[in-house]
Amino acid sequence: MKKINILIIFVLIISVLSSCYPEDEGYPEGETFGIRDDINFEDYVKVGANQAPYNTVEYPDFSAVIMFSYSLDGSETDDYVATGVLVKPDWILTAGHNFFVAEEQDDPALASGIFVLTGSDPNNPTNTYTVEKLVFFPSWIEQNEDFIKANDLCLVKLSSPITSITPMEINYETTEAIGNTVWYCGFGDYSQQEGHDANSFSEKHAIENILDRKVDGITSSSGGTTYYGGLLAFDFDSPSGDVNSLGDETVNDDEAMLGAGTSSATATFFEGATVQGDSGGPLFIKIGETWKVCGVLSGGASEPIDDHYDSSYGDISVFIRTSSHSDWIQSVIN
Repeated sequence: MKKINILIIFVLIISVLSSCYPEDEGYPEGETFGIRDDINFEDYVKVGANQAPYNTVEYPDFSAVIMFSYSLDGSETDDYVATGVLVKPDWILTAGHNFFVAEEQDDPALASGIFVLTGSDPNNPTNTYTVEKLVFFPSWIEQNEDFIKANDLCLVKLSSPITSITPMEINYETTEAIGNTVWYCGFGDYSQQEGHDANSFSEKHAIENILDRKVDGITSSSGGTTYYGGLLAFDFDSPSGDVNSLGDETVNDDEAMLGAGTSSATATFFEGATVQGDSGGPLFIKIGETWKVCGVLSGGASEPIDDHYDSSYGDISVFIRTSSHSDWIQSVIN
């Protein structure tokens, strides 16, 4: 696989289909991007690779988190990047919007142009796999509003099973507890940030946060059938404690749909936000003694605080709740 041409990406798809957010307008010097400004990105990469000491039961096994590299027209050019998680040897769970250009939601990418890269460094992947088909949530094509309808899901069938990686277990029970520690892992694009290689994929990395919101009962419909979806969300708190968007008095429309609640202003050690290219990645929560996939990254709340820069402090990441769509997921992969 040839490396992605970052310049081509930003010229052709500024509204990045594999992005959680719209185009940023440039970051002022010193503005944080995706991670705490007092922790090195390399440390987040070590967690995502489960390097010691991050290879114990205190952390999810992130090996099942994969990167998609693909084109819309079925060619072998690498126009887009997104994230997903292996949930069966031949099935990957991800977000539906990953495979569309924003203005052409009725024309998804061809399976023949989608490649799955395993390992922690997509510039030197452990293996590359091809895709057989895409299965979108039933109401997604008709009501594709990212997380607004809580139906932004897609299951990707591989042409051949991945036998070298243990799939992650999906959470089907509504037992996610507000205030619990959560982990997100993905391949979001840091290449344009200072100190990064602008011509290479970003390595897998993981961020830690606290679950701030959960909501259910959001409806979508298709073919006369009504579906009930749910969301999970967390905010990106600053280490100084002065930015806590889900705990402040500003509540915009996106925040309002997440419901009322509180949020601690205390940042975790690996506190972070999701960035472009992270869409479709898994949210892990420990249910009992097992880390399970409880959410799929769909997007982020717009303007959670005044003068906000996407993926900086105050960012709110929103996930499609797997427990809300357990029947559909199991009907496809089992």
